[in-house]
This record gives sequence, C-alpha cells and structure tokens, in this order.
Amino acid sequence: MTQYKKIFIALVLVVTVLCVTFAQPVHFLNSPIVSAAKNGSSAPELAKIEMGSTKKDGYDRYIAQYSNVSRPASELLIQGGAFAKAEGMDARAVSDFPGASGKAAETGETGTITWELDIPVDGLYNIAIRYYQLEGKHSSIDRKLLIDGKLPFAEANSFTFNRVWKNKGETIRDEKGNDSYTPQIEDPMWQEAFLQSSDGSHVDPYSFYFSKGKHSISLVSDKEPMMIDYIKLGQVDKVLNYQEVAAQYKEQGYKAAASGVFIKVQGEAASRKSNSSLYPVMDRSSAATEPYDISKIRMNTIGSTNWSKAGQWLAWDIDVPEDGLYKIGVKFNQNFARGITSYRKLTIDGKVPFEEMETVAFEFSNGWDLKELGDGEEPYQFYLSKGKHELRMEVSLGEMSDYVRTIESSILDLNTLYRRIVMVTGTVPDTNRDYQLELKLPEMVGTMTKQATVIETISRLLAQATGGNSDRTATLDRLVIQLREMADKPGTVPSLMESFKTNISSLGTWIYQTNNMPLSIDYIAVASPEVEMPSASATLWQSAKHQVGTFFLSFFTDYNQLGSSAKTDKKITVWITLGMDQAKILKRMVEESFTPETGIAVDFQVVGEGILLQAMLAGRGPDVAFSVPNDRPVNYALRSGVEDISKYPGFEEVKKEFHESAFVPYAFNGGYYALPMEQSFPVLFYRKDILDELKLKVPETWDDVYAILPELQKQNLLFGFPESSATSFSMLATLLYQDDGEIYNDGGKTIALNSEKSIKSFIQWTDLYTAYQLPLTIDFTNRFRSGEMPIGIADYTVFQTISVTAPELRGLWEFAQVPGKKLPDGTVRHDAPGAGSATVMLKGSEHKSDAWDFMKWWASTDAQARFAQENEAILGTAGRLAMGNLDAMAQLPWQINDYNTLMEQWKWVKGIPEVPGGYFAARHIDNAFKSVAVSHEDPREAIDKFTRFINDEIKKKRNEFGLPN
Repeated sequence: MTQYKKIFIALVLVVTVLCVTFAQPVHFLNSPIVSAAKNGSSAPELAKIEMGSTKKDGYDRYIAQYSNVSRPASELLIQGGAFAKAEGMDARAVSDFPGASGKAAETGETGTITWELDIPVDGLYNIAIRYYQLEGKHSSIDRKLLIDGKLPFAEANSFTFNRVWKNKGETIRDEKGNDSYTPQIEDPMWQEAFLQSSDGSHVDPYSFYFSKGKHSISLVSDKEPMMIDYIKLGQVDKVLNYQEVAAQYKEQGYKAAASGVFIKVQGEAASRKSNSSLYPVMDRSSAATEPYDISKIRMNTIGSTNWSKAGQWLAWDIDVPEDGLYKIGVKFNQNFARGITSYRKLTIDGKVPFEEMETVAFEFSNGWDLKELGDGEEPYQFYLSKGKHELRMEVSLGEMSDYVRTIESSILDLNTLYRRIVMVTGTVPDTNRDYQLELKLPEMVGTMTKQATVIETISRLLAQATGGNSDRTATLDRLVIQLREMADKPGTVPSLMESFKTNISSLGTWIYQTNNMPLSIDYIAVASPEVEMPSASATLWQSAKHQVGTFFLSFFTDYNQLGSSAKTDKKITVWITLGMDQAKILKRMVEESFTPETGIAVDFQVVGEGILLQAMLAGRGPDVAFSVPNDRPVNYALRSGVEDISKYPGFEEVKKEFHESAFVPYAFNGGYYALPMEQSFPVLFYRKDILDELKLKVPETWDDVYAILPELQKQNLLFGFPESSATSFSMLATLLYQDDGEIYNDGGKTIALNSEKSIKSFIQWTDLYTAYQLPLTIDFTNRFRSGEMPIGIADYTVFQTISVTAPELRGLWEFAQVPGKKLPDGTVRHDAPGAGSATVMLKGSEHKSDAWDFMKWWASTDAQARFAQENEAILGTAGRLAMGNLDAMAQLPWQINDYNTLMEQWKWVKGIPEVPGGYFAARHIDNAFKSVAVSHEDPREAIDKFTRFINDEIKKKRNEFGLPN
C-alpha cells in the first residue's frame, strides 16, 4: 500500500468518526444572522390586528359582549344529586359514593341531565365540575353544556374530562433482554376541572354570563359515563407573578433548603397521567439518557409525540427531605417540531405556584437539554414543605392559542371568498377571460388585503417568538405574497385559483402542526439553590462510543422482530402489515392476556403486504398474517395458500360477532378463508354551513339528489361521488344493491352485469357524469374543506382525515346515511358495499390449533376494542380504526350521534363476493364506465362488451383451478 493511500484511508477514517460523533445538524434558524435579519431595527412596525376567532357564535365574540361586566366574588355550589330532571338518561342520585362531598349524580353516556340554580348577582362566572370516572370505553369523557336550554357559544358544544391512568407494575422485558412495554391501568380518582377549551384554543377557563335570578344548567352526554359530585360557579383563583410570590416568601421567612439536596425522578416513572398512551418510550439518540444500554432497548423516557395535545398531563411524586426553597430542572428533548416552542403548564399539588408557570416554554433544540425553570438569568425558587408533593405538567398552547384561533378565522374567510369566486368562474376558470371579479365581488380585494395583513402579522410574531424564519412561517408567507399579488392585480385571480386553494389548505396543515406540542422528558430534578444541575449531553467519548457501537450493532439486530418474553414450548409467528407502533401494542396485549390464558407465545414480524404471497409460495410464511386486503384470501385459497377456518371449533360463535356482510369476500366453495379485521362502508358527508346558506336539505333519496344537483351547479358547486377505479366500483354496487341486484350469477360462475337491473344501475351511474357533467376525479378532502364540494359520498374513514386536517371546520359538518331508494311503503333502503381487511391462517402452518386459538382471541371483542383504543391513543383521531367486530365498534370513542348514524348505515351494508378471475370485474367495469363517461359510447353496448371480457377471464381461471363452469 502506498503512502498516499495510507494517508487517504486515515483521512477517511477521521472524517467518518467526526461525522458519526457529531451527527447533529447545525441549528441555523437560531443563528444571530437569521435573527437579525428578521428582527432588525429596520423591520416595519407590527400591524395592529384583532386576535382570536371572528366566528359570530364563537367564544371570542361572546365574551366581548360582557367586557364591562363584573366578576362576583360569591361562590355557588350545586350538589350533583340535586338534579332537577334527566331526559334520555338513567341518572340516579348516589348518597354513599366514596370520596363524594354529598349526594352525587351518576350520569350515563347518552341523554341530558339538568340542574336548576338561583344566581344572586349578575356577572361572569367560571364553572368547575368535580367528577369521577366510571367504567366505560377507556376514552375521555365528553359533555355539551347548555344554559337555559341553549348553547352559550359554539365551543360549549364539547368539553373533555380526562381519565386518570398509571403504570401497572414494572416494565416487561422480552427473552432478548429488551424492554417490551409498561402495562397501563386506570387509576380512578375525584378531580375538579374548570370548563375550558378541549383543544387548547383558549388557555384560560371559559367565563359564562348569568343574570340575577333562576337559570338551568344542562350537561348533554356525548361519550362515556361519569359521577358528578358538584357543580361550582365562582372565580378562578388569581395567580401572583414570581416577584410577588418571592416577596411573600421573604415576608414569611422561607429559607433555601439545606445544601447538597439533589432529587432526581425519572420521567418514565410518572405516578399518574391523563391518557393510556403516555407510557414509557425508548430513546436511543444519546448515551446520556437514563437508563442507557448500547445494545438493548430501554424504555427510558416519556412523552414524545404521544404527549402533544392540549390538556394531556403527566404527574410525578417528589419527596423532599425538609421544608425550604428549591429549584427545579427538566431534562427534555424537543426536536420534533422545528420552529415551534412547546409549552407546558406546571402545577404543584394542584396549584400553579406563580404566573410564569402558566406557560413554561421548551424551545426547539437538536438534542437533549436541561432547562432550569427560571427567567433566563436566575432560576426560580419554589417553596416545598417536607414530604411528598405532586408535580404536574400539562400541555398548553401558550401564546400560540391566539395565533391558531386567528388563522382558523382567516381560513374560513378565505375559503368563503374562494367559494364565491368559484361561483363566478367555475372550478376550471378560463384564464383568457376577464371575469371582472372586482366588480362582481366588491368585497374580494378588501378581504385579500385584510387577510394578508393578519397572516403577515402572525408570521412576524411567530418568527420573533422562535428566533427566526422556519417552515412554519414560510407557509404563512407564501399565502401573504399571493394575496397581495391578487389584491393588486385582480385580473390574475383566475390563473392563480389552483395555487390559491393549495395555499389555503396549507394553512389547515399549519394549524394541525401548531396544535401539536410534543416533548420528551428524561428526568425531573429538584435541588437546593446552590447545587449545579448535571449536563444533559454525553461526553465526547460517550457520543463516539454510542454512535459507532449502535452503527455496528444495527447489522446484527432486527428491530422489526418483536420476540416473546414468555417461557413456553408453544409458539407461533404472526406477520403484521401495519406499523411498528401497532406491532408493539399487539405484543403488549398478547403478553398481558393471550399468552397467560393459553400458554402460547407469539413472535411478531412487521412486513410489507406484498411479501406474503412470495413467502407463502416458498413455504416460508408465518402461521398467521393480518391485515390482508379483502381480495386476497380467496385468491390465496385457490393456490392452497391459506386454511379453511370454518372447520375449526368455535367458528360459528366467532362469526356472530361480525356483520354477516363482513364474511362474504372470504367465502368460497362452502368454506371461509379469513376472519374479518376491519370493515368500512360509504356515508354521506355534508357541510352544514353551506347547505344552510343555500337553503338546501340533506338528501335522503336519489330523487332528492337529482333535485339538489342543479341547485349546486347554479353556484358552480359539486356533489362528490366515489371514483371508479381498477380496484373499486363502489357507486355501481350501491345503486345495484339498492335495486335488489347482484354482482355475480350462479355462485360466481359469471358476472351479472348484463341483467336488466345491472344495466339500469349502470346507466343511472354514468348519467351523473354525462347528463350532469360531474368531474371524473376529485380530491374529496380538499374540495370538501374549501367548500366547492359541500356534499359527497365517501368511505366513513374519511371522517378521521377531515377531523385532523380541517380543524377550522369543527362543528360545521356532519355525515348521514347514503342516499337510498324509496320503496312503495314509504321506507328508504340505503344499501351500500363494504370494504375491509382480514386475518388468515397459512396452509403451511405447523401449529394450526395454536394459530386458530390466536385468531379467535384476536377477533374477540375485548382484543379488537383494546387494540383500536390504544392505536387511537397514540395516533389521535387519525388513528381511529374501522373495526369489523360490532361490539368492539361500540367501544370506540365515537360521539353518540355519529355512532348511531354508522350503526344505521351498517344495517344496509352488503359484501362483494370474491371469485376466480374477479380482479377482471373491477378493471373492466372501470373500462366500461370510462368508455361511456369519456368516449360517449352507448351504455348497453359498453356493458355488454366488457361483460364478455370478464366472463371469459372467470371461465379461464375456473378451468385453471379445476372448478366446474
């Protein structure tokens, strides 16, 4: 080896070690250059704008009416058991409930309970409720508040009361020595909570105006039962600032705690929490996290993205050795949301110690940091008496709450403007035409100018708070530039409509991201004032050892393999096509219930769905696999890949837990080749605000739809229908099933598309696109959000998407059953096709009996409900699953009205059979549809031609697999 080569290799090794050791990126956004550029003295003065929501029925407008109203010092207590009436609820007064101050009220998850009260003095009052969580679906408790039978403001439509959870014992370790999970159980306790924003959009508790005299307060149950001890009307205690509290300390003679006191409580050892998702999690990003292991998984932190929603809290018990003044440090990591500060409200023994602890800021950083709670120069001192204290940290939006409400109002105003422009130009405007928008819409330029000013001001305030520009401010700035351009040159509006809609949608994403306040905690430290807090960072040697070690160990460790911690001779392998988070939930569930009950251990492997067929054909597949798409089990069965489970004991009992339609896609030749896991179906989504504005009713039948279509089209608005594709013909199946038709003849030997009923349904479907000129493709969520498509049919799982991505539409939309066919007796049938996924047992399994035991357990109500609840606890509403088990579905945290709508629609769901060659059906139905809708072919000729193609393929496949034709 030459000397040059030796030098080159040495340089490469040095650079590699440096890169591995210092893998963190430079925090450019907080550099002095960027900060100076943004906040320099040459920057123009910030515009004065009205912060908050402009909704006419919102809390900001409500409280503005009473800005000069007094806040009486008197307090009014109404005992829970003294309710005046209950409607639709089996409420009862309970005299001897443990911990209650008097006679409490036991309230159900549906119905309304009302109390009467006599207000002694006009004024604004805060309302607090002392409650106790009763056994339910393990989700938060939701209530609506009515005063004198009416909503005082829109936000009173939903109040959330958290349950209390705790760790159940120690963290479980698997057979490889890795931390597996920490079980969570409910820890019911009495809690007093003021009525305040459930989503954090208002930091302070709501104030309610009552005139002197008699009034009523009603709580409407939307979800979960609870016990109510009392309802209290009064004022929130005033919190002094730190200077005032420090002065009181001095007056009372409080001294610093004895020197040398240092108490450390690990974050993962939280004593109580508001959600079951706040369990200990793993962090392997640093060698300084505690506890640490270079090769093993350790659940050594808590929080992360699971602890990001307003109202979520974690509590730790701190035991101090003597009375005195202490300082508090928090070792944290907030590298999840660039350009955003995460805020927490800190309480000690249920009270905020001083005003500055209402919103404690944890700034973005690239790694772990230790924050001494203070003013940036000196740490604050907290007086703690000898003994145990509860330190609680709750997610708060802090100063971001005003920004979020302001931007939400901007989105609604801009979407309204966009919709009015569309009413003039249509959704695809002619860019060469002068629409004279500034004359037809005189408010357009003023709205654009006003909103540009509002959004630009928020952007600059955000940049000042976070130390410079970021991707969050870039989203706002892009829209500001466009709004000013369109306001200055109205003639450019038609050509910019698509990007205008995209930029408005980006604001919704901005709100969703800003509402998330993630934070990880390694430990909490309480120390006497003179003690120096430890460094949060690893040493240079520790970092180098960690980075190099984890790099090499990654070649020998399969983190997608979740081994069992159970010591048993019986073991099966299960492949899961969901994510690692879902696999960990399943592993916890199996080791807590299935394995102890059956003695069967389970190894989970996270794989891609496409690999299952290859492994099955190679004879190297698992024992069980899920979630397998609906069209796969029968196709696998034709190739002797999966087992007929109908012959196993207990199958008929399992089948009763699902809707009969759920098994249709898995039935073939007298057998069943899968158990349902998820099942979904279409519903009708609609914007209440727009339909009210247009004075249109929600259609119940297809005649109602045909009546509403022209009214929408007069305004250049759309009615959305499911798209045809090579894998789905949902709309045709809906119309056909409502006419009592079928997809296949003679047990699946031929397709029934050339029957008279099928042709009629096909013509009815294609007429929507030929006669009414509806678009062939739609972006359902964005068009629904912008308002250009205020009503449409889509799978009910779109509920999750709209809830998460369009927070500004909260309370403005709902869903109903799909339009149906009116029968001679006046009733309406709402048939619709179902979709879903399944669990299969592979034919090559050597542990079929054990695999069947697992499948029965997995399909059970308890397992399905718990899996869905824990998945949603981690991912929020976006992670709500469409569980196929009927009783499990009842345990998901749906609002009661939405749940009832789903149950009514589910009664009408029909499954689409899977047959050999059936993949040709969806493909050629789509071809037939497009030949009519695009090429204007005669519908009867098109359906007849493609029916022959489909039947030829079915016949060929039946011959291939030795089936009779």
